[in-house]
Amino acid sequence: MPAPSMMSAITPSILAAPVLLGAAWMLLLLAYQDLSSRRLPNTWVGIYAALFLLYAWASGMGWQQLGGHVITAMAAMGLLVVLFILRAMGGGDVKLWTALMLWAGPSGAGMAVLIASFCGLLLGLLGWAIQRLPRPDWRSIRVLRMLTAARGVPYGVGLALAGLHNLLSASL
Repeated sequence: MPAPSMMSAITPSILAAPVLLGAAWMLLLLAYQDLSSRRLPNTWVGIYAALFLLYAWASGMGWQQLGGHVITAMAAMGLLVVLFILRAMGGGDVKLWTALMLWAGPSGAGMAVLIASFCGLLLGLLGWAIQRLPRPDWRSIRVLRMLTAARGVPYGVGLALAGLHNLLSASL
């Protein structure tokens, strides 16, 4: 009997962990990008969302469960587009929220919203407090400059933290 080839040794379940690591890396990049420039690149958000589809296949997710994740993401996007139209949220945040809800699905959506909202609140309060510091102090310190509310709240950081929580939950 011939020895199995290297490709036959790679099963979908073996790919699940590297996909989770790739998604975590994308979230960290997105958080840093949002902190430093208040931008969430479409390509990076798209990669994060696409990694979910690869994870769904690699983890053996069924069509019904996959459908629940997609419906959760689409429902979130519908609500978030209204916030975008009202100028209460940026387009990048809407896309990252939608991708986060795709990963979270119906069972993880509540916790993801709670974590992202709480982190967004803390970042907003921190930015507001930094704004009140004497200008020479915060302008000379890059981290404080990145957090100042004058530049807006970097909601992508809270979204990334919620996404990392989802990924940890998925890997346990």
